[in-house]
Amino acid sequence: MPDVIPLPERTERITASLPDPFRRSQLDGDGPAFALTPAGPVVSADAWSGRHLALLTGGRWTPLTAGPRWHRRPRWDGERLTADVSRDLAAERFGEETVPLPVPVPAAGREPSPVPGPAGRGGKVVHPVLGEVLLPPRAVVEAVVPDSPRRDRIAVLLRRGPARRVVCVDGGGVSHWDGPVTSVGPWLSPEEVVVVAETWPGRAAYAWHTRTGARRRLTGPGAAVVGDVLAGDGIAGLSWTSAGQPRRLWTGESAELAAGGLRLRPDPPRGQAPPPARHTVLQGPCCPLPCLLRDPPGTARGTVLLLHGGPNGVNLGTWSPFAESLALAGWRVVQPNVRGSNVLDPALRPPPPGRYGVDDADDVLAVLRQVATGPVVAGGMSYGGYLAARVARLSPRVRGVFLLGGFLRFTDLGDSGHDGVRAFLRTAGDRLAPDAAPAAVPHFVAHGEEDPRIPAGAVRAHLGELPAGSEWVGIEGEGHGMLTDHAARKVFPRFFAWLDGLG
Repeated sequence: MPDVIPLPERTERITASLPDPFRRSQLDGDGPAFALTPAGPVVSADAWSGRHLALLTGGRWTPLTAGPRWHRRPRWDGERLTADVSRDLAAERFGEETVPLPVPVPAAGREPSPVPGPAGRGGKVVHPVLGEVLLPPRAVVEAVVPDSPRRDRIAVLLRRGPARRVVCVDGGGVSHWDGPVTSVGPWLSPEEVVVVAETWPGRAAYAWHTRTGARRRLTGPGAAVVGDVLAGDGIAGLSWTSAGQPRRLWTGESAELAAGGLRLRPDPPRGQAPPPARHTVLQGPCCPLPCLLRDPPGTARGTVLLLHGGPNGVNLGTWSPFAESLALAGWRVVQPNVRGSNVLDPALRPPPPGRYGVDDADDVLAVLRQVATGPVVAGGMSYGGYLAARVARLSPRVRGVFLLGGFLRFTDLGDSGHDGVRAFLRTAGDRLAPDAAPAAVPHFVAHGEEDPRIPAGAVRAHLGELPAGSEWVGIEGEGHGMLTDHAARKVFPRFFAWLDGLG
């Protein structure tokens, strides 16, 4: 079977007025992005706009869903295909539904899988052979993998703060590995289970021998970022991306995956592409700062500092149509990881900022001084937009700021009803930068009118303070972060026109 399953390019109806990179389709970033069914692999992808499921059979993709509702995280339980389906996309509400396959598949009995305890924290899981498996208190259960060929063994991925632990439990005892693990499973043999671990800027699949503790790499070489890994009935699959490759599916025999040395080959883009992205580690005021750099095909007209959200997001070596479009428009694009970034690689993991909007802003300034060329534009999604606005107040080299679903002051978050935002504010406490007036440079502000995390009205209230040359784009019906193609078509053409107008 081919090692890269190509998706169809997105049509002009979907990407009209958007730069060429937005035509490239990819799997959904919210895993699992695919399921292995007896009829063939099923993926959630943006090839048909939004997120829809498609089945690969007979060498072609057949869409299984359509319409305005999103379908994500397909799962095959041995008898039926289910997926998370949007009830209210802007409000981030999803529910599970069964999705019929277009061809009949034989029913296959299987033992029930253990289920994490309440809210996925601590407690226990119940295994059909081992019975109750107790878990450490306050640990979050990220994954449970019961399908060892021995049937008396279970692997669990636990998280507590930044720490990750894979635990294997069987009748003979407990073994574990502490490391930068992002996913676990499937079992390759009675003693080996797949773990995906981070070595920035990539994430690779390894086989972990639960008895000896030995680990051997299954994917590589290269800086691919592996997401989900699944196997069943002799077939394996994994999702992966890289800085120049949209998220894709590899499938093959399970024995091929278990043998190791799997080379993940990218699809060549149709049309122009920027030079390959580079990764570097700069020295910041208190810690290393891992950065991705994307240069334009010719001489750079300036630099765009593209900051991630969160604030505990992360910049890995993943593909981005926005970043690639900026590079093709002539800009050097710098994507740094700063204090607070969720880099799991222990050699490069930064500490949290002592003060949000201060220490992380100092890190961005250190990146600017070392790698920026020409005039600088700073911006980002969500918290990244806020941080960019802070940096613009501190550096005269910044000529413009863009906020995509972002905010200008921490007080903009005061009326948020989102649990994640409220948890961040409680955790940050008094470690937030004081509010300040926007920098005297043009701002481009795009925001979903139905954003459940950052109220649009709180951000809109500051428009009178923004200097000449600033723009506001309110996106009706949109939630947080410009998820939909409708939002992209409304925002990005205006954004690139605004960027050109900065000179």
